[in-house]
Formats: sequence, structure tokens, C-alpha cells
Amino acid sequence: MGTVQTVMGPVSSTELGLVLTHEHVMVDFAGAEVTGPHRWDRAEVVGIMLPYLTAIARQGVQTLVECTPAYLGRDVELLQQLSAASGLKIITNTGFYKAPHLPAWVFGLEAPELAQRWIAEFETGIEGTLVRPGFIKIAVNPGELEPIQRVIVAAATITALHTGLPIIAHTASAEAAHESLDLVAAGGLDPARYVIAHADQIGRDAAPGQPEWDEMIAAHEALLQRGAWLAYDGIGWSPVARHVALVTEMLERGYESQLLISQDAGWYHVGEPAGGSVQPMTALLDEFVPALRSAGVNSRQLETLLVGNPSRLLAVAQAAGDRPFGAAVAPH
Repeated sequence: MGTVQTVMGPVSSTELGLVLTHEHVMVDFAGAEVTGPHRWDRAEVVGIMLPYLTAIARQGVQTLVECTPAYLGRDVELLQQLSAASGLKIITNTGFYKAPHLPAWVFGLEAPELAQRWIAEFETGIEGTLVRPGFIKIAVNPGELEPIQRVIVAAATITALHTGLPIIAHTASAEAAHESLDLVAAGGLDPARYVIAHADQIGRDAAPGQPEWDEMIAAHEALLQRGAWLAYDGIGWSPVARHVALVTEMLERGYESQLLISQDAGWYHVGEPAGGSVQPMTALLDEFVPALRSAGVNSRQLETLLVGNPSRLLAVAQAAGDRPFGAAVAPH
């Protein structure tokens, strides 16, 4: 048990209830040097996105982890409005995505300097507000990490050590995941604080019964054996049967405590009329959970995936997450 920072303030991790661990309310792909609140109308975004949030609240979802980082459309005041109107607990983040969504000044920083900026958001609030991040969001390319991505992973590791926050890393290849975990280990962070987001994209063309499927399972298992979390968060974007086969196989192999499931849905696109084509966030509970039940996944396992695991991941112990604003952060 610990504290979790939501956009409306801290709550106990026991109060999160059913959690969607990877969704997006709004994104702006204009680029770091262009994006900003001047590019969207909060009232319009609230009007369009609120029905999608109330729909999942009616399903029983209590908490939404909003994975849009700074310079990609993060707007904590917008999230506060949506949280108040929907009744959902919404958790935002510190951290950065990848180019072209990185400001130019980042390329001149070392990891400790960048980490101090993210730690400051945790200590004093985001962009002049009292909203504190509940996790660290980063991104890496498939394949070998670029130098700036190595800096970002190292900075996220330092930030996690100082704050207790978990890291959720946009990752689409096993090579990038292993290299990232090497950096995390070198920095002294427990890999149990690191989530490989979009892990279902690793071997995404494999289908059950094919030799490639066994290779994909082995690749996933190798990452789990290092102690990291795997997030199967593309549910609703591909046939349900593939995700059912993936999750059930990992459950059978004993990795229940290291799996997260979500949809990577929502996506009001800034710059498109009326936000473009928004992806509903209801597929997981409308389609996927019933399919898991039909495949033999029991209620206890489902509660672990949707309630217990997110609560453990997001909980920050007293030593870090319950510090008051402005409290000193001891150097690592």
C-alpha cells in the first residue's frame, strides 16, 4: 500500500479500483517547438472527450492512467476538468517522448540535469500547478537506442530512484527493451518499477500455432524473467483472439503478477476537426474481459490484472511519494 498522485491530489493505492493503465485523452503531434495550449480549446476537448470517459466510468472503471507526456499534448488543467466532470481518478506523468517531440534544449543535457527537471515537477507541481505526476513516461525507438534515448532512460531511472515513481516506456522491440533494462539495472533501479509498454507489438505478426508464436512467447518471457512488467495495451486495435491467447499463455506460465492490460485508446487529435476519429475506451470491458472469462481466466486473475497489479505498480511508499511540496530530495 502507498500513495498515488492523481490530478486532483494524492489518494491511497487501495482506492484506485479498476484501472485502465495506458490511455490517451488528447495528443498533439505538431512537434515540440509548435505545441502548446494555444493550439487547443479546452472547452471543446472536454465536450468531445467527456462522453468517452463517462462511458468507462459507467462500466466500473475508477482510474485512468493518461500517458500523454509533455510536448505531446499533456494538459493537466484539462485533465482536472475531465476528472471532476467524470468522477474518474486521472493520473498524469512527468518525462518526455521522442523526437520530434523533444525540445531542442534537451539535447544539451546530461541525465542528472534532465532528471532534476522531472523531479521538480514531482516536488513542486507541473507547469505552475499543484498537480504532481503519478509516473514517468518515456519512449524509445525500435532497435538500438539513440544517444538521446539513452540519456532519457538514464534520467528516468534517476527520477524513479528519487521519487519512487514507476516508469512506463513506449517500447516496440525486444532489443530496445533489453537495452533499456540494462540502463535501468546500471542505474540501480529495481526492474519491477519499469513497464515495457506496447509489449504486444513485440512479435505482433505472430499467430497462435505458428513457429513464430513460440519465438514471440520466448522473447516476452525473457523480458519478464528480468523482472520488468509487460503491458499488453493494444487491446481493441487487433483481433481479440490474439490478445486472449497471449494473456492466457502468460498466465499459464506464472507471470500473472507482471502483466498489465489496457487499450491505448482515446486520442483527441489536436489540429483535426473535432479531434478527428476518437477511439472509444470501452473494448477492454465490453469484449476482452468476457473473452478472457470464456477462455478460462477466473475472477481472481481478472482482479489481479485490472486492480491489484496497477495498484502495486503505481503505489509510492511514504519515503518518496508522501513528501510535502518543496521537500528536499536527497542526492542518489
